[in-house]
Amino acid sequence: MRFSVFYIFLFILSSIFFLTFSGCSTLKSSSLGKEAAVSQPLQPAPEELYKEAKPAEFILGPGDIVEIKVYRHDDLTMIAPIDTSGKISYPLVGDIQASGLSIFQLRDKIRDGISEYIKDPQVSVSIKSVQSQKVYVLGEVVKPGVFTINTSMNVLEAISSAGGFTKDAKDKSVFVIRGNRDNPQLIKLDLKDALKKGSIAHNIELQGNDIVFVPATFIADASRFAVYLRNLLWPVLLFEETIVRGKDVTDVMRGEDITGRTVIIERPPE
Repeated sequence: MRFSVFYIFLFILSSIFFLTFSGCSTLKSSSLGKEAAVSQPLQPAPEELYKEAKPAEFILGPGDIVEIKVYRHDDLTMIAPIDTSGKISYPLVGDIQASGLSIFQLRDKIRDGISEYIKDPQVSVSIKSVQSQKVYVLGEVVKPGVFTINTSMNVLEAISSAGGFTKDAKDKSVFVIRGNRDNPQLIKLDLKDALKKGSIAHNIELQGNDIVFVPATFIADASRFAVYLRNLLWPVLLFEETIVRGKDVTDVMRGEDITGRTVIIERPPE
């Protein structure tokens, strides 16, 4: 079964190749699959994202644990885990859908629920434990893997959690992949400048399910790299089928405009 075309993979390849293959000469072209229908192009990140690094509003999810306090009502103070369905159970209110809310939105829901019994309740909600928000750090880092956001995490903190850059890392062109099938975004960051000058403009706050990809300074072979990147991102992006066309890769590296083309990525061999 094929999903409607997902353009993000080709866009990632295009961006990385343009940045890492300047001066390449001969490239071997191969045909790995059929061209699919035109899809909606991947949207660039908004400019305001780079103006200053601000903490992202943390969104609760299953597995997170919150502490709820009501001023002068110790009987309503409790620690509540969010269950697998995304709900917490709270006195006087019953089940509350907490997943997908910020702590302030959850606070307002609880306050509205108990205001029927308590006049002008003063409710506070804080995060005790985080399990739901994950980020993926892949590519040229010492220990690639999945890491939990502890209420907030920026790109450099995520890379530090992964053991830092390898000697082959291209820290001037780090990519953050975020969004969903309908509105994917790819954000290019210059972390060399951030490390050297202490600039925070490109050291952005990460969101749950962001993918941080650190490319290598030099890539020798386009076709092999396409397969490598496909296998690397497959478990994270959960493509149904994936085929990266060698011709697309080659055309991108030669500077040709491939806007409007899409690819279906074949599932890597078991």
